[in-house]
Amino acid sequence: MPMEWEKEEIVLKQQGGTQASQILLEGDIIAPDSKPDVNEVLCCHGKIKMRDVRVGDDRINLSGDLDLNILYSSDKGEDAVYAMNASLPIEDIIYMDGLEKDMQVKLSTVLEHLDCEVVNDRKLGVKAVIGLKADADRLHKVDAVVPNEGNGMAFLKDKIYMEEVVAEKKDRFTIKEEITLPETAAAVGEILASEFSLADQEIRPMDGKVMIRSNLLMDILYTDDQGTGTVHVWSEKIPFNGYLEAEGITPKSTVDLDLTIGETSVKIVLDDDGEPKILDVDVTILGELSAWEAIEKTVVTDAYAPGMEVEVMRETVTYPVSVGRTKNQFSVKEKITLNSDELPMLQAGKAWGSLMIQDVNAMEDTIQVEGVLSVEILYFCQEDDHAVCMVKKGIPFTQKIEMKGVSPKDGINVKGSVEDIDFQILSDREGELLSSMILEVYASREEKAVLVTDIYLKNTEKPLKPIAGAVIYTVQPGDSLWTIAKRFDTTIARILMVNDIENPDLIYPGQKLLIIKMIH
Repeated sequence: MPMEWEKEEIVLKQQGGTQASQILLEGDIIAPDSKPDVNEVLCCHGKIKMRDVRVGDDRINLSGDLDLNILYSSDKGEDAVYAMNASLPIEDIIYMDGLEKDMQVKLSTVLEHLDCEVVNDRKLGVKAVIGLKADADRLHKVDAVVPNEGNGMAFLKDKIYMEEVVAEKKDRFTIKEEITLPETAAAVGEILASEFSLADQEIRPMDGKVMIRSNLLMDILYTDDQGTGTVHVWSEKIPFNGYLEAEGITPKSTVDLDLTIGETSVKIVLDDDGEPKILDVDVTILGELSAWEAIEKTVVTDAYAPGMEVEVMRETVTYPVSVGRTKNQFSVKEKITLNSDELPMLQAGKAWGSLMIQDVNAMEDTIQVEGVLSVEILYFCQEDDHAVCMVKKGIPFTQKIEMKGVSPKDGINVKGSVEDIDFQILSDREGELLSSMILEVYASREEKAVLVTDIYLKNTEKPLKPIAGAVIYTVQPGDSLWTIAKRFDTTIARILMVNDIENPDLIYPGQKLLIIKMIH
């Protein structure tokens, strides 16, 4: 007959699926009427902005834009660099079997390839490949029986270690800053490109909130106001401090906070002397937070009642547990040598870097990451008729990261970013690149647990009077006092009462035990 058992709701975060995909974008970019004709594309940089991610059954609908910043030289032979901005729309569907619309999906994107070619002096052809990865999670709830030793039942208990999500939240921060260029810096004519990144991130969980400290790094590429087309670079470090409030967070919480640069704006403002030497900076930082705490739960994995027929309902569940998280910072120092067809260097300008993870291998207590640092360097040439040149290089790297407890069977997630990059000229054909990079690594593994969800007792209306009996039992491999007691319809306490057993958790094959069993 059914009985009312005390139960506890256990919420498990389970993997709902992972799907990788690619989007191929192609489009033509027309130079604005206000810009001169195009002679040569110097560099083309793209930033992916997803506007809408809608989760449905078996599919994810995506929409967004690939924002482009293109630097080029004029076809008039002028010693100048010009810039144009454009965007290509992103519309795609990722199909994922088993996906349900109420699942939580985390989408990661990477610009795997970007090519910009001159079609004619007013048109550019752009091809881009965007890599997508969608990770879906579901919350699975189980009503598990809580052990109650006072009702004649014998319960087999176990401990499971899991991570309980305590907070999930999205927020945004705004940084507004006025930067005044010093007297030694050239006044600003036109801003060609602006690049922002976050460095030196510090995240500290507190009661009900997370403290955030970081530095917003700004690099501005601009021409001066003299009309000569001379290119200048200005870099600035802007301190950023803030709090993200989320109920449930404590100082013991583990926090994963993904900070990304959103909308950016840099406007030129006149100073008190009427010179364009003030930069009005407005940057939005998007924050996506997930916080959890490691917990230990005692659960029932089996049950029986001596003298009664018992039906036990069980559910086998899988759930991820964290093996470890780490942030690894390392540097790459590389000599850059020009090819024979590249023009000699006069002065270093601006360097860009992007990280592409190619392979991740987990070994015992170690994770090896292989990838390529793609570098673009703008420099000023020695040729009078070609003021600005670009050199592009790919620098392979291998980085080993120690993580105690990790094994080859674990799932590894790696996110890489370039925190800082600098290029110094050593000679007219050689320079030295120094880049600081960060690898954020998360390792997890799937665990299984058997939970008792209900217990039914049968033949309880007319219990028979039990008669005691005794047998000598030889312990077999794999036996425990629990399995023996359940087999002979007795209890562990009765076995311990009549046998000299020092450690109830330690019995060995061949050991002789006296079993007082109940015969009905």
